[in-house]
Amino acid sequence: MRITNPKVTVIAICALAVSVSLKAQYLGDQLVGLTGLKAGSQPPPGTYVTLPLYYGHYDISTYNAQGDQILKNSTASLNVFMLPSLQIVAPFKVLGASVGASFSEWIINGVLNQATLNFQRSSSYAYGDIYIQPLVLGWHLARADVTAGYAFFAPTGAGLAGRHMWVNELDLGTTVYLDPAKHFNASAMMFYDFNRPKRNTNITVGDIVTLTGGIGRSFLKGAANAGVAYGAQWKTTHDSGSDIPPFLPITNGRVFGVGPELDMPVFAKGRNVGIVQFRYLWLPGPKTEFGGRALTATFTFARLFVPR
Repeated sequence: MRITNPKVTVIAICALAVSVSLKAQYLGDQLVGLTGLKAGSQPPPGTYVTLPLYYGHYDISTYNAQGDQILKNSTASLNVFMLPSLQIVAPFKVLGASVGASFSEWIINGVLNQATLNFQRSSSYAYGDIYIQPLVLGWHLARADVTAGYAFFAPTGAGLAGRHMWVNELDLGTTVYLDPAKHFNASAMMFYDFNRPKRNTNITVGDIVTLTGGIGRSFLKGAANAGVAYGAQWKTTHDSGSDIPPFLPITNGRVFGVGPELDMPVFAKGRNVGIVQFRYLWLPGPKTEFGGRALTATFTFARLFVPR
């Protein structure tokens, strides 16, 4: 079950002046690792309040234009909290689908804007960009769930806490149940981000595709789920703009992550349910991105419209 769909602006402002030609890329708002098992499933009608934590530890390696490594073993860590994220799934249907919406506001201690040498982190936490999903539709079929929606990121974060650009996002996903009892599930969720130009600069980040999902097995009568989550991300268009430093020939970076996930309820009474999620991904570091590890932990309080 995808309890919430929080997003985050977590990545880099780089200040470099180097004599070599570096492969790099500007990064977007979407992070690998924020959704996993049953990513393509909408939860039952109700109100969901989620408290998430995202911790990223990045191992940054930089390569010159010839592919030779010129920096390794450089690390950067991010702690990302969020004010309670709100998600609502209405008790009525449109075109046979449940209707939902969500709102998220992150509190972070820095952003990484380029996947290359230097990382700048604030000495204190600040409000980041907000994420609003005004519409998401969810269908529940006999052996599969399907979701489709629209969302946007608004550049409300200031300084190192913001990405300073509007982003329009389309998402489409599914969860397939591999047996009649729905014990085994496989999911895939695609987010496509259309990035607008950065404010007060002539830089446009390329459009980005992010895939997330996982393969799991449910237990506790279907209330809990455990398995292996994954994520992948790459650009479909190049970064552009006259303000991109000439010593940074921008490339279309790719990153992939895989790791364990556990989702389970911690209490259930009538219409009130408490759910915890833990997801840990290892992120191999390709030459045009950064690697490392990402931990996502959330607690969700749900008040269902109909008791389970």
